[in-house]
Amino acid sequence: KVGRTIGDGNFAIEHMIQNEVSILRRVKHPNIVLLIEEMDMPTELYLVMELVKGGDLFDAITSTNKYTERDASGMLYNLASAIKYLHSLNIVHRDIKPENLLVYEHQDGSKSLKLGDFGLATIVDGPLYTVCGTPTYVAPEIIAETGYGLKVDIWAAGVITYILLCGFPPFRGSGEDQEVLFDQILMGQVDFPSPYWDNVSDSAKELITMMLQVDIEQRFSALQVLEHPWVNDDGLPENEHQLSVAGKIKKHFNTGPKPNSTAAGVSVIATTALDKERQVFRRRRNPDVRGHFKSQQAPPELNSESEDYSPSSSETVRSPNSPF
Repeated sequence: KVGRTIGDGNFAIEHMIQNEVSILRRVKHPNIVLLIEEMDMPTELYLVMELVKGGDLFDAITSTNKYTERDASGMLYNLASAIKYLHSLNIVHRDIKPENLLVYEHQDGSKSLKLGDFGLATIVDGPLYTVCGTPTYVAPEIIAETGYGLKVDIWAAGVITYILLCGFPPFRGSGEDQEVLFDQILMGQVDFPSPYWDNVSDSAKELITMMLQVDIEQRFSALQVLEHPWVNDDGLPENEHQLSVAGKIKKHFNTGPKPNSTAAGVSVIATTALDKERQVFRRRRNPDVRGHFKSQQAPPELNSESEDYSPSSSETVRSPNSPF
């Protein structure tokens, strides 16, 4: 199970809405869904958003006939570009996940990703302690409650990149027991099991390793991600293998056809309960938590500083050698 969004404290619904709108007013980037207009009615707040009708990230992968490392690299290029822009404004998103990455379809047939849902985003002016996010993508420092900052977004992007290349996440709980999942995240041990990673380049594995460092100082920044050879094309394999990840994504994340994949246009902000797993997200003080990375056997369940510019579609940041 991926789990629900979690959070409490000052994350009351009214505060969330006000905070999300204030952040959306500030951000303008080609890889971020644009807030066009807001209408505050007596009982509802209407947000007129940029129309992005290509579905989410998982829709893009599961609906394509051909999918390679170059496609995954282009997706990360888009995501890292959005993160770099946000971090240049000292804004942390805190809920980066595939469902919040929407696919924009250009007239020339190319596609790009746009980051949406800023309900948990906030300004970073010191260590943050509020426990929030989506369990599969949450960074270890959030679970440990030792204070965190911008780089929790890089961790989430690292988890997504891992999924893009194999179809399942690097850290997996057992059923509804999120305690197991959080223990794995705190340890930060990432495996690249055979046969699922046999045809994936070492460059991709090395990048994921650096994005999923438990040590925040060692973890890559958004700029370092963008400068990595796997993202700027220098580290992509010459003979690309088609990645068979769609079936695994459907199985692990229970994805399927959506009645309406259009995300944006006019949206009504509705109340959403936030649930903190109080017993699981307890304060942890384990001095031996470190990141160790190796390739071993497959998981049991699988055996068998930027400009402020207008986000017009013509300016969308995307890799020149990928549909994304």
